[in-house]
Amino acid sequence: MNAGQICVAIKRAYVPAAIYDEVCAELALVADAAVVGDGLNQGSEIGPIQNARQYAKVNEFIADARTNGEVIAGGQNADGPGYFIRPTIIKNIADDARIVCEEQFGPVLPVLKYDDIADVLARVNASEYGLSGTVWGKDRARACDVAEKIEVGTVWVNQHLAMDATVPFRGAKQSGLGTELGMEGLKEYTQARIISSVALN
Repeated sequence: MNAGQICVAIKRAYVPAAIYDEVCAELALVADAAVVGDGLNQGSEIGPIQNARQYAKVNEFIADARTNGEVIAGGQNADGPGYFIRPTIIKNIADDARIVCEEQFGPVLPVLKYDDIADVLARVNASEYGLSGTVWGKDRARACDVAEKIEVGTVWVNQHLAMDATVPFRGAKQSGLGTELGMEGLKEYTQARIISSVALN
C-alpha cells in the first residue's frame, strides 16, 4: 500500500528457519513481478517515493543492506524519471542493519530468520517503535498467544491492515500518542472533568 509509505506498512518480516529460503524465494518472485510506474498509467502497482529526500534515504538503506545482507529482488531504481524504486527483498540481514533498526517508508522488506519463539520475540520487542505487527500461523490459538507478547499497539493475526472504525487503533513506545477510531478515539476529542468530593461533618 502506497509503496510502503504508510505507518502500518510491514517494515520487516521474521520467518522460521525451516521455511526461510522458500518464503524469501516467493517474496522475490512477487517483488520481481510488480509493475512499477506512474499511478495514472493503467496497470501500475507500485508508485514513486514521495520526495527527493526520502528517495535518497531509501537508496541509502539499500546500499547499507548490500553490505549487511543479500538483496535478492529489486534493489535498483526503476527506469525513467521520478523517484521510483523497484520492490526490494533482502535476506540474511543483520539485526543491527539500518533497514532493520530504522523505518524505511519505502518498498523494501528485510526478511530475518529465527529458530525459537522466545528469541524472535526478544528481537522484535527490542525495537524502539511499537505501532503494529502481524502474526501468521495455522494454529490460530498459538498465533494469538504470540501476538499477546508483542509490544505494539495493534497486532493482527493472519491478516494485515484490518482496520475497523469501531476498533481503537494506537501505538506504543516511540510510535505516537493517543488513540484513533472506536469510542476511545472519540474520547480523545473530549475534555474529561474529574470532581472529587467528601462530605463535611
